[in-house]
Amino acid sequence: MLTIGEALRTASQRYRSKTALVFGAETLTYEQLDRRANQFANALSAWGVSPGDRVALLLPNGLWMAVAYFGAARAGAVAVPINLRWAAPEVQYVLSDADVRLVLADEDFRALLPEAPHIRVGRDWQAAVEAASAEDPGVSVAETDPWVIVYTSGTTGRPKGAVRDHRSNLMIALVLLTELSITTDDVGMALLPMFHVNSMWFVTLSLVIGTTCVIYPHRTFHPGHIVEAFNAHRVTYSMFVPSMLAMLAEAAERGALEPAHLRVALTSSAPLDLALRDRLLRVFPRARLYDIYGATEYGGVTLMRHAPDEAVGSVGWPVVGVSVRILGEDGQAVAPGAVGEVYVSAPSLMREYWRNPEATRAALVDGYLTLGDMGFQDSAGRLWLVDRKQDMIIASGENVYPREVEEVLLADPDVLMAAVVGIPDAVRGQVVVAAVVPHPGRTPSQDALREVCRTKLADYKRPREIRVVSELPTGPTGKVVRRLVRDQWSDLTHQGR
Repeated sequence: MLTIGEALRTASQRYRSKTALVFGAETLTYEQLDRRANQFANALSAWGVSPGDRVALLLPNGLWMAVAYFGAARAGAVAVPINLRWAAPEVQYVLSDADVRLVLADEDFRALLPEAPHIRVGRDWQAAVEAASAEDPGVSVAETDPWVIVYTSGTTGRPKGAVRDHRSNLMIALVLLTELSITTDDVGMALLPMFHVNSMWFVTLSLVIGTTCVIYPHRTFHPGHIVEAFNAHRVTYSMFVPSMLAMLAEAAERGALEPAHLRVALTSSAPLDLALRDRLLRVFPRARLYDIYGATEYGGVTLMRHAPDEAVGSVGWPVVGVSVRILGEDGQAVAPGAVGEVYVSAPSLMREYWRNPEATRAALVDGYLTLGDMGFQDSAGRLWLVDRKQDMIIASGENVYPREVEEVLLADPDVLMAAVVGIPDAVRGQVVVAAVVPHPGRTPSQDALREVCRTKLADYKRPREIRVVSELPTGPTGKVVRRLVRDQWSDLTHQGR
């Protein structure tokens, strides 16, 4: 049975006393994690949560977040991880949209939540879990039952909930274990926040095969902390964004990091440039360096193993079980080398968008899912991306859809039009900037616009700079052309130097 709860149960029988999870000075063996998952499931039942009910998790990295994922799976409940960087209106929209039965939160994030009886905070709920029975709750869970609903930024300004079932998540783990040759002797590190699918899948992947998974123990990233953790635990595999890899390379070059342990390094969210690629291959001679292309809705789609003589820019070949099609505007397959829309078929796909049949129908066509990415496949079958979800901005590994930010700016009565784009940044990959056109005779206050963005948007979505302009470039239909806005922004920036 391909369910998360059964996978943990099997692992706990095989690797009982082996350390499953590490978080700072805290650890859980496989047997302890299995027992704690049962306790969590039984506590959910005592709180009135039934199979299929949604349980929101507003929790930082830590053992409790992992226990919550596995315990919800054991109870047949559906976990809804909440992005800790969201502002209160964003959090409360998701709680309402998912129709959650229960919210479990860390005390530090209480201010993001409304006053409601179904919200439990801090040690209150943790103590109740620790006091609950460790017996198996005996809930029947099917492979196709949903395990998580992960909200992704929406092109229309509202996030959509990607419903992912047990089987699809385990297929991601099994495929990557095969492709990357991860074994029980490896030690992984979940570096990214655990509300992200990257770290959620990473923990699942690690526990399926019986490895030890180290969860990054700090709420902010610092090169020194990462290096310290890698050295202390002799981490052999992890997933990064390119800026993290640059930090690791620098640490290894100055002798602060032992490079011999790292065996598999995955990078995603932003392209890996040639200079950094060659530097990493030189500094980490034992490591296999991969680009991975995927998404919340897809799972892992392609892998590209880097080598000195390989071209940079491709995201690689489809992984086991994945089929990629490139279709033109007529819905027909295009020739190799021709750009079209990327469609993916795989056992790892999401099931649907939560209570959004229109968005589901638009994305899923004949068993193939598209997120609007544009790309092409070369004659060797490698996938090359031309435009990531059209206008999407990737800031420090986070997806930002311009429309969501624009709607916040357009709520200002002095703003007639708004355009949000991403511009290159050496550290973050991209940063968000905005151009606004005022209503005739009015002058928008930039301080007021920044303040409303601060209260309505997560920090990574807030424009670094807001410019007031007389007009925005538009196409034949009057719609703002963001590509031209980016060009206009770049031209004005260079003229100002």
